[in-house]
Amino acid sequence: MNEIFFDSVKPSDVKLQLGAWCKSLRQRKGISQEELATNLNLSRVTIHHLESGRNSTLETFLKVLNHFQELEGLYAYLTEKTAEKDVKSLY
Repeated sequence: MNEIFFDSVKPSDVKLQLGAWCKSLRQRKGISQEELATNLNLSRVTIHHLESGRNSTLETFLKVLNHFQELEGLYAYLTEKTAEKDVKSLY
C-alpha cells in the first residue's frame, strides 16, 4: 500500500497544493502578494514562489500560515498524527 502512495503523490504535487492553500488564504483576505510580503518582511518573489509551488522554505510556509491564523490547526493535526498508536513503518 505504501508503494502506491509514493507512486501516486510526488513532492511537487504537495508543493503545488501547499502553494494553492496559501494563495487561497491570501485571496480570501483580499490582499496582494506585495502586501503579504510586506507584512511578513519577505519579498513578493518569495510569496510568488511559495504560491506557485516552486522551491520555498518551510519557514516561509509557516510564516504565511501563522499570518492567517492557520498554524495552530496544522500543529494540532501534526500532534494528533504523531500521537497515533497505529503508525505504519515506511520501511
